Amino acid sequence: MMVNLCAALVPLVLGAIWYNPNLLGKLWGNAITMTHLPPAKLGITVLLTYIAGYYIARSLGAIVIHQYGLHGMLAGDPDLQDKTSALSITVQGLMDKYGHNYRTFKHGALHGVFTGLYLIFPVILVIGLWENKKVGWILVHAAFWILCVTLMGGIVCQYMP
Repeated sequence: MMVNLCAALVPLVLGAIWYNPNLLGKLWGNAITMTHLPPAKLGITVLLTYIAGYYIARSLGAIVIHQYGLHGMLAGDPDLQDKTSALSITVQGLMDKYGHNYRTFKHGALHGVFTGLYLIFPVILVIGLWENKKVGWILVHAAFWILCVTLMGGIVCQYMP
């Protein structure tokens, strides 16, 4: 859970850099319209962004950590809960031998990129098209979220126990 709480900070920290008019925001000035939020709304926006980031990080675990697939496939089997059953012993043996395979930041980031390209980008594209946004708007936000899930995927894959 702590890993997800840390990964949830990525959209806030990266967003502060990406959309800051004094930093990268100048590059995107014509593509996006930034408005300043009143202080009361800023607090709730930061809180909800953090909560959304947490749920994104939780979801990425199933995508970037292959070992979740084994447990997900067998989760409903009561023998998995019995530590003396053949199934439980087999699963534990597999986890002992292969449980650390592909558990690196680099591997999680790779899956994060694919998640960004094949899931996040299409969602932002459809929203942008239906809201008649400029291509630049779509690309700015898609690139931001692709980078976010790349970093978040790396963090979750490397550090999730």
